[in-house]
Amino acid sequence: MNKLFLLFIFLVFQISLHGQSAGDFVNYEKSGESLIIQGTKGVLKIQAITPEIFKVQLLDSKTSVAYDSSYTVSLKSSSPINLITESGTSVQLLFEKCALVINKKPLSVALKSGDEIKIKEDQGIRYLKDSVFLSFVINPSDVFHGAGARPFGPDLNKKAFEFYNTWEFAYYDQATGLSQSFNVPFVISSHKYGLLLDSDQPGFMRMYIGALDSTKINVEIVSSGKWAYYLINGDNNDEILENYTLLTGKQPLPPRWALGYIQSKFGYKNQSEATNVVTKLQNQGFPIDAIALDLYWYGDETKMGNLDWYKPNWPNPEDMMKKWSAKGVKTILISDPYITTKSNNYNVAESLSLFAKRYDSGQTYIQNIWNGTVGLLDIFNPSTQKWLWEKYKILSSQGVGGWWTDKIEPDYHPNDASHVIGNSRQIHNLYSLFWARNLYDSFKNDFPEKRLFNLTRSGWAGSQRYGVLPWSGDVARYWAGLRLQIPIIVQAGMSGIAYMHSDIGGFVTMSDKVDKDEELDMRWFQFGTFTPVLRNHGQRPDPEPFNLSEPFYSVVKKYLNIRYQMLPYLYSLSWKNSISGRPICLPMDYFENKTALGSINNQYFLGENLLVAPVLLHGMPSREVVLPEGKWFNFWTNELFAGSQNIFPKLTVDDIPVYAKAGSFIPLSTSSKKSTDYYTSDSLTVKFFQDITVPTSSFTMFHDDGADPNSLTNGKYELVDFYGHVWTDSIQIVTKRTKDYDKTLSKRSMVYEIKNLTSPPLSLKINGENFTVVQHANEFSSTAAYYDITSKQLKIGYEWDCKIPLTISIIRDGLSVITATEPVSEENILTVFPNPTLSGDPLSVKIKFPDSGNYDFKIYNNLGTVVISQKLGKQPKGKTMDLRLNVQKLKGAYIVKLKNDKNNIETKTIIIE
Repeated sequence: MNKLFLLFIFLVFQISLHGQSAGDFVNYEKSGESLIIQGTKGVLKIQAITPEIFKVQLLDSKTSVAYDSSYTVSLKSSSPINLITESGTSVQLLFEKCALVINKKPLSVALKSGDEIKIKEDQGIRYLKDSVFLSFVINPSDVFHGAGARPFGPDLNKKAFEFYNTWEFAYYDQATGLSQSFNVPFVISSHKYGLLLDSDQPGFMRMYIGALDSTKINVEIVSSGKWAYYLINGDNNDEILENYTLLTGKQPLPPRWALGYIQSKFGYKNQSEATNVVTKLQNQGFPIDAIALDLYWYGDETKMGNLDWYKPNWPNPEDMMKKWSAKGVKTILISDPYITTKSNNYNVAESLSLFAKRYDSGQTYIQNIWNGTVGLLDIFNPSTQKWLWEKYKILSSQGVGGWWTDKIEPDYHPNDASHVIGNSRQIHNLYSLFWARNLYDSFKNDFPEKRLFNLTRSGWAGSQRYGVLPWSGDVARYWAGLRLQIPIIVQAGMSGIAYMHSDIGGFVTMSDKVDKDEELDMRWFQFGTFTPVLRNHGQRPDPEPFNLSEPFYSVVKKYLNIRYQMLPYLYSLSWKNSISGRPICLPMDYFENKTALGSINNQYFLGENLLVAPVLLHGMPSREVVLPEGKWFNFWTNELFAGSQNIFPKLTVDDIPVYAKAGSFIPLSTSSKKSTDYYTSDSLTVKFFQDITVPTSSFTMFHDDGADPNSLTNGKYELVDFYGHVWTDSIQIVTKRTKDYDKTLSKRSMVYEIKNLTSPPLSLKINGENFTVVQHANEFSSTAAYYDITSKQLKIGYEWDCKIPLTISIIRDGLSVITATEPVSEENILTVFPNPTLSGDPLSVKIKFPDSGNYDFKIYNNLGTVVISQKLGKQPKGKTMDLRLNVQKLKGAYIVKLKNDKNNIETKTIIIE
């Protein structure tokens, strides 16, 4: 297909400029809520879907049928276009935050905000026979994200890639990312806009972002369908993604157990083997929420399509699943789009005409693939959808908890196959979307009290609204394969697909690779702990973590338990995604629009508050971590680092680098659980990484029953807000329930860990009442807080009545906040006299420079504000300098600070009376 496409492009590229376009402006008129612009060669139809989402189509004439029945777009309403201005060169549609500019000669569309053009058509949509061309003018320095699950980037600028869902076995090189199994024709620019391409027959598309011309996006498509594009405005990534998911649909909340540990392999061959794995994991203290059964549950690969238990090996599946469920373990079954001729269902499906047909004869399209002779289900056929769902429904009623829909690119899809809505080449990319839609809608109708679990390998724009939980395919069991997972997950998230994850340990063991690589397993587990879904899977015979030797065994167990401790934080990120479209894993430039951050491919944000930098190479002694602006705490040790710098932490077996943003709250489940079934959020540890540089901060924790698919719409959920207010001499933490429901908890056991408290609190009050602070860990209790002088942490335990806001007030030594991490000066380096001094007298300062360099001199008050500042310039080592300072307007306690360009600091406390 790729070779044919390249030949096609070569033949038509020179004439593409002459394809049908709209020509020059003639006139415009409003038609309903659309604007119809007549050109000399065609008609532009423009709709404001919302005041920040705009749809543009090219029609042959005013009477042409527009493309208004998208499979991708779920938002059908349009906003009125009320304010239109016209000049000699353009027509402008004005909205509150942006404008759409239609230039008259030639007709072209641009998105404008303020006085700045964000993106504009180069030549707009152009049609040739069975092909479509688009081009847009862009800023060549912009960063682009999205386009589905791409293993390169995460900056897509200067790259070319295809949109044709394609399975690749044993990938490990980013060059293979030209086309993937999860393509989404949507990109986000750092110039603060999104671009979505949409068609009823998406065919085969290639996009060049600055790769042919650094100033342009060029799009070349083999398609006979109708096309539209959407320009999406926003002031930041949050707004753009909220608008995009408003347009294409929000991801419903997954069942909470989807965030727990899932054990899988290729594959468990019988009931006894699978049961032993569940029992052994739980007996050895490994938490587990689900076991996934590969193709052996229905027999073997030659019986694909049976969709029923192979009773010789699974004699009592309903009893088995019932017993697992009682232990908090769900059952996930694989299913595929193919039915082999040896399957019990082949003749039935053939008689009901459920398969894709040959384009020439109309007969069932039979093909030979890796597991035999098969027919491909025509998922576009309503009869196929109904028949397939009845099979799923029976198994779901037996106790199956989740579905694993594999190979639905589909991976073997002949170009000359025919489906009820069109030729396979034209509608190939829609196959997985229809499969997900059928499963989601049918499950919602017949099991309205449950949330769907759909683990899937392929998808298209809009798949997220059908609840897909995608994984990154059959990655090779190499360190190189592990390294590709961060850009894949991040790009998918920026495409609206929040739950992308990988096979822990890598799926395919290559011929030059031994099955056993415990360091790789451990590092992949550590990384997977901080991804949306944690699932262990592979061809190797013993992927289960209880097969690891020490220290890998203990480290993996530790991280699986950390995963369950993180449920309050992770589930709140899921809620945030469902209501706003914000990804769970985010690129490093998501909050800070810097090109250098946008190209980082080996670290990412997990939510806004955590930065994760996995270990991606064998035997690494250290790795570089890029810290964004602000301050950052080592999540494991609480060590504080200034942002806007690169650091090189030493690596240990026990930990991967994880950093918490200053000011962040991280709620954790105090006791790890063996399954999410036992999670109630009744006991929480709330880590507050406070720092004076972040005066106010907050975090919202979401909680519901984890299963109700309508909890967001029927209001059956709880919101708990954590607020932090930090001053130099005090800290206030407010915990307040802002939303509850009938099953809400009345009380919670709370433990607050307040980091970076650089001196013992002078007083501690909870809801206005004094609270005791002890100096020994063994005295800590729900009635006595503990201050650890070594870790500079205050630990507070409290039984919270959730109906009453909880206010913690801490009074501390304000001066210690400024001096805590800075050495007190030796007397011969920084001498201040007299001390104390009177405000009416001059203050004398004698400096003996300890090293050569450029020096700054500052005096701070107890709020951390600079009240006197002098640049002392370049000074040699040993030189002395005398300063006389006017302090007549100052009174109280102050800090004198001397700092050089090597960040060496000397301080002195002074009193001015």
